[in-house]
Amino acid sequence: MNNYKIIIPKLLFPLLILAVALNILRVILWGKVSFVFILWNIFLAFVPFIISSLLLSFSKKEKFNKFVFFAGVLLWIIFIPNAMYIITDFIHLGTIRTIPIIYDVLLLFSSASIGLILGFNSLFHIEQIIKMKFSNKMASLIMGILILLISFGVYLGRFLRFNSWDIFFNHISLVKNVWKIFAQSKTHIEVYLYTALFFFFLTLSYKAWKYGNLRP
Repeated sequence: MNNYKIIIPKLLFPLLILAVALNILRVILWGKVSFVFILWNIFLAFVPFIISSLLLSFSKKEKFNKFVFFAGVLLWIIFIPNAMYIITDFIHLGTIRTIPIIYDVLLLFSSASIGLILGFNSLFHIEQIIKMKFSNKMASLIMGILILLISFGVYLGRFLRFNSWDIFFNHISLVKNVWKIFAQSKTHIEVYLYTALFFFFLTLSYKAWKYGNLRP
């Protein structure tokens, strides 16, 4: 494991401190633990980032175990929606009126920013791997498909309340619900609308992030 690198963006540390501090202060000042779950969501956002970091280091080796590599890619696909999912936590804004809404805005925004930064860095890791194997046009197509899958995963998490680990422990219910969506597409039009919204938001945001971070 000596050659495997996990480089956490420096910008993330002050945001992480802010998000954790705001959550702790929320408990101390108002006695409310209703947003503590966001700390778990932040932890989950780190999982795909760690996986993609290892995959990128792994892919640069001349010889590597393809089965382990593709298993890692599959695991990454399962967990990457968690990084983007935090932006949907804004749905909880204003649920507790005793807390100033601007306070919760800052807490949620800082937490969502962490998720997006981790998610975009993780996407970029995968994009680099794809570009090593395919042309730029093929890489763009594959990245578009991946972001579409992520968007659908965010929908499943927010509205159908499935978690990444349900694919292992609750896969029958997961498959049934996904099948129901496509089999009865006319009665599930909101799935396509929300997935499309997430897709365009994530695509444009990812492109803006790359422009800001990769321009000379």
